[in-house]
Amino acid sequence: MRKELAKLDYFTLKVFVGLVEFRNGSVVAQKLNTTQPKVSRALSNMREVIHDELFVRRQYGVEPNVMADRLYPIAKSIVQGYEELVEITSTSSDSNRLVIAAQEHLSGFLVESISEVCQSLGREMSVSIQPWSDNVQELLAQGKIDYAITVNSKLSESVKNIKLGDVRYFFLAAKKNHPFFQQELTLSNLLNNKMVCINYSKVGLVEHWFEGYAKKQNLDIKVSFKTTSLAMALNHLAKTDDICWTASVFSYLYFNTRSDIDYIDVTDFYNQVLFPNRDRENYRYYLQYHQSHESEFSKALSKLLQQKLALAQELYEQQKRS
Repeated sequence: MRKELAKLDYFTLKVFVGLVEFRNGSVVAQKLNTTQPKVSRALSNMREVIHDELFVRRQYGVEPNVMADRLYPIAKSIVQGYEELVEITSTSSDSNRLVIAAQEHLSGFLVESISEVCQSLGREMSVSIQPWSDNVQELLAQGKIDYAITVNSKLSESVKNIKLGDVRYFFLAAKKNHPFFQQELTLSNLLNNKMVCINYSKVGLVEHWFEGYAKKQNLDIKVSFKTTSLAMALNHLAKTDDICWTASVFSYLYFNTRSDIDYIDVTDFYNQVLFPNRDRENYRYYLQYHQSHESEFSKALSKLLQQKLALAQELYEQQKRS
């Protein structure tokens, strides 16, 4: 057995670790920049050495068996040790590439934080921004996206969820000089207008909270447009008489880049008029990443994002009081 173990080279162990983490041979081949036949040969080699099948085939990939689960932490440690050795002995710094997913008004927040963490840790990374879509959670689980900022995301075995903070503010936005801003803020006045609804970074085509509220209260609302893009919503508002519900301090920061949009903070109206009994869902921002990215970098990024969100909210509170 000891002689056979010598056949387990770095690539074979890397393939094994990848199959445990991503559970799909084509995804592992893509991550390792190799071909699926090479991944299959590496797995066959490891099965021959260990004398165990290691994985059970499923409809959309493979599932590790008991032996694979036992070997995974050992193999992972060996692979990490080898990569640390390469990093220490390398004379040139490799440029790593990260794929992130975030809505446009959040992507700058994430990219800026990644750059700061890279600088503090002495690393070089290039960032590729994936357009926000409803299958972000699936892409994270497959390892096709490295980091994403989501709201009230679903728990997944292979995806880490780190809370960044609460969505604390709510706004109504419309085009500049809209008559609504001269009226008393009441539900009846609001319902006289067509609504634009944004599902902020939520996974899946879910019902907007205001639609659910209207249904529960038996109210008639007119929804003209639904999107996950704040920029697209504001572009629509600028050309119509519609009104849009928006949320979080990031909306406020984004409003300030638009000269054709007005807004009002309706957080008190949301909490005290619409939901006086607090019978509503609480919204929270999360940093999500695949479990294979559990590292010093991810911990530092999570902490920095938490600090930046808290600071943005504190500065907004100061601006409201001034």
